[in-house]
Amino acid sequence: MLFTVSGCLDIPEEPNTAQELERLDVVVLQAGKEDSTLLKIHPSDSSIVRADIFPRQYKQQLTFVWSRHTQDTSFVLGEGQTYKIKANTDKGMLPNELEVKDEVGNSILKEFEIAVNMEPMLSTETTPSMNDTLYGNAHTSILFKWKSDDFDSFDDGKLEHTLIIDGQRYPVGHLTEIWQSGFKNGKHTFQIIVFDTFGDSDTLAPTTFYMADTTSYTADTFGDEL
Repeated sequence: MLFTVSGCLDIPEEPNTAQELERLDVVVLQAGKEDSTLLKIHPSDSSIVRADIFPRQYKQQLTFVWSRHTQDTSFVLGEGQTYKIKANTDKGMLPNELEVKDEVGNSILKEFEIAVNMEPMLSTETTPSMNDTLYGNAHTSILFKWKSDDFDSFDDGKLEHTLIIDGQRYPVGHLTEIWQSGFKNGKHTFQIIVFDTFGDSDTLAPTTFYMADTTSYTADTFGDEL
């Protein structure tokens, strides 16, 4: 999905001719990636916001003005087809309007919103812990527990989790603990992935734990006593 503008500019090629500007898009570039859908940036890294016009050959005949507009005020941040956003720029200093003008005064005003998003984080402390030995049998329920956080207030209570047990994925939504049974005697692994509302994620390395089947142990013990 691309952000498009319904209006158009007449780009003068010669005094008596005009060429229509077909489309204007805003694209964010950060860490080698382009985003024209969510316009998402990470606050600790610098980024560039760019105006893309179609047909491309007419960009030299246009001026680009990047501004910040709120209900109370509006001010120009810069000019040019691209605008650089420094790392840790305050949200109130991010552009949200782009005005494109041609040589004869026609203009298009495009509104957009840049999303500043921090990735969620998972704590390395989990239940079970690495190399834990658990006792029971295939009918014994095992507690899996973890903790996730996000610095973005709009993600409070909205983080989604996926629990991976022995390679099998279980989407568990907002839950941060779950009971599961069916484990055979021996080695097992589990892993957690957390996603925020923008799709950014954090993944824990696989945790290994061991199940000691107490059923066979009890049968052997009773047999010895008899």
